[in-house]
Amino acid sequence: MLLFVSALSPAVAQSADEQTYYPYTFIGVQGGGEITFTDYTPSKLIMPMGAFSVGHFFSPEIGARLNVSGWQNKGGIESINKTYEYNYVTTDVDFMFNLCNIFSHKKVHPINVYLIGGVGLSYAWNNDDLHNLLTQNPSVSIPYAWDDNRLVHNFRAGVQVEANLAKHWGLNLEVTANNLHDRYNSKTNGHGDWQVNAMIGLTYKFGFKKGKAKESEPKPQPVTPAPVTPVPAPQPKPEPKPEPKPEPKPAPAPAKTRIEVFFTINSATMSATEEQKVANLASWLKQHPSAQVELVGYADAGTGTAAINRTLSEKRAAAVNKALTEKYGISASRIKYSYKGDTVQPFGENDKNRVVIGLAEEK
Repeated sequence: MLLFVSALSPAVAQSADEQTYYPYTFIGVQGGGEITFTDYTPSKLIMPMGAFSVGHFFSPEIGARLNVSGWQNKGGIESINKTYEYNYVTTDVDFMFNLCNIFSHKKVHPINVYLIGGVGLSYAWNNDDLHNLLTQNPSVSIPYAWDDNRLVHNFRAGVQVEANLAKHWGLNLEVTANNLHDRYNSKTNGHGDWQVNAMIGLTYKFGFKKGKAKESEPKPQPVTPAPVTPVPAPQPKPEPKPEPKPEPKPAPAPAKTRIEVFFTINSATMSATEEQKVANLASWLKQHPSAQVELVGYADAGTGTAAINRTLSEKRAAAVNKALTEKYGISASRIKYSYKGDTVQPFGENDKNRVVIGLAEEK
């Protein structure tokens, strides 16, 4: 199975909402095969099966699901070397333990490994194949052959490996072992029947919890001192009072500017129009030699995976930084640049988030 990897980068506080991944709800479909281990050759008892699940992860470590699986099952009679088929459906409540999150301080991974344990009921019906064989072979005796249906327990243990394809989608491979009553397949061999399932499936995740980033505290405003009017000393003769000193003018606010360099989808190359913004910023920096500039790269969350978007936002910020230093001669010591991937969306419109935002200010 090919595993597609997605990665997530930590978010930095902004005015926009910040996405977290737990808790969330999921639904999934799977298909594969099952094999029953009994007193007949197991390789002759392989049958197709499918499954549907709906579940919820309460925390990064623990989740639960309701899983419904089944289709066809098969048994065999060794004395006449014949097999018979019947239908079944199994409903289980399974607990899922995310081993990656249990043993790692990181809570988001490109690949997750789940330990599965559950209990439920398995319902079987349509046992006509077996009864036809017994009619055709009267010498064969199977006293526990059931007629209409059979309902037994199902104990389950297994493992699932899931690769995150995108924010909402996962591809998984699951192998489980299921223990059923000894008479489930109409025969007895002194212990419970074991059924092993192997399936590949697709999971859709939704209902992610959203949290708001902390808002930055407002900067304190400078206080302008009140003017002081000098009091003249007493004189024998009245003299005109001196003119009051003019109020000191407040210091001019530091000069600053901002640019927004937009990119096309899946691109870190600037168009001529957008590069002109970088040229204008370089000209402004040369006119304000004490100014520093901070560049932050972004990518839109509506397309691509988190890993691709993180790399793309880094390349965009690096492209603007390179143009300032190599093409327009701005010292690298005056520039700081970083990237956010798709974890922060500065604009409400999805496509505008393919951007590098530059803030320059005199120090």
